[in-house]
Amino acid sequence: AMATQLGRGEKPFHIVSPLLESLPLSKVAGTKVYMKLENVQPTGSFKIRGIGHLCQEAAKKGYHHFVCSSGGNAGLAAAYAAKKLGLPVTIVVPSTTSQTTVHKLEELGAEVEVSGQVWDDANTRALELAKTEGWVSIHPFDHPLVWQGHSSLVQELKDSLDTKPDAILLA
Repeated sequence: AMATQLGRGEKPFHIVSPLLESLPLSKVAGTKVYMKLENVQPTGSFKIRGIGHLCQEAAKKGYHHFVCSSGGNAGLAAAYAAKKLGLPVTIVVPSTTSQTTVHKLEELGAEVEVSGQVWDDANTRALELAKTEGWVSIHPFDHPLVWQGHSSLVQELKDSLDTKPDAILLA
């Protein structure tokens, strides 16, 4: 369903992830508990669903440089999407971001800028950079296109399960 939303035959950057019943959790909960294994996504988390969708749409609108504030998964998703789209990306991270994460971002071709001690500081800097002509802010979580991309997970659950779940728990 996501591919049809993207239009022009454009494929999303995420994969359909496995859904497995967790026998230990099912036993503890007293009901069937399934786990959607988003850790197998190309960037290691569900974030590629929404961030990838936002990046594809921003590229269609003619933006040619992404900027994202993130201490981790959203930045990795933005860097991955930018690489797939052949566009430059600047990831603004707080000083608390691990060197492992910074290295992963740089391996994906991102320019990494350290700004402030917490995400709010990094986001303030990212929004300043996004004022540059042709640049666009790729918000790590607060954008309708991010939410739309993430909703592909729900469609996959619908396609995989026989019945509607009583609850969906997210991090």
